[in-house]
Amino acid sequence: MFVDYLTVFMADVVAGLGVLIAFVLKGLNDSEKAKPFAPAFAAVGLLAIATGLHMVLTWPLPGSHNIAFGEPFLLYGFVFLAAAIAVAKGWDLMPTTIFALFAGIYAIIVGGSIIGYGMTRHPATSGLGFIVAGLVGVLSPVVWKLRENKVIRFLGVVLLALTLLLWFITMYGSVTGHMNPQGSFGKWTPIPMR
Repeated sequence: MFVDYLTVFMADVVAGLGVLIAFVLKGLNDSEKAKPFAPAFAAVGLLAIATGLHMVLTWPLPGSHNIAFGEPFLLYGFVFLAAAIAVAKGWDLMPTTIFALFAGIYAIIVGGSIIGYGMTRHPATSGLGFIVAGLVGVLSPVVWKLRENKVIRFLGVVLLALTLLLWFITMYGSVTGHMNPQGSFGKWTPIPMR
């Protein structure tokens, strides 16, 4: 048995995307309206950094799943933490979106690899989740630069909502699969209890 906390990763992604949608709708154009989002961005970022860093350093999952999940989540965490600091300080988010662009490219590569190698129980959904999330990162400098444009903001929200939906589907399947008492996790007991 291995340590598997991917469900909390996925919940963090879903929560972060929800916060990001609210930010684009409410705080993108106004630094005073943006500041209340800083703690939520920080919470998402810190959870992703803690769990992503643990996965990158300890490899608790089988094989390359540690690369596919740990590394992108670590980058995701730093994007959100950087956004939290920038929003709290009233700084320009462009440098953070440039970092998000490169993290997004990485997520697209990972998503393509998940689909190509048939990783996870549902490679198409998981891979598309990474690819669409990667597109969010890649397009974030454009959305930030053109944030006054309502059409651009609307399209950004649509892309974020699609990403949230893909990750919610993946999270839901993962949580219910892990919670199933008849499944492999439901029957597992720690070594001292055997």
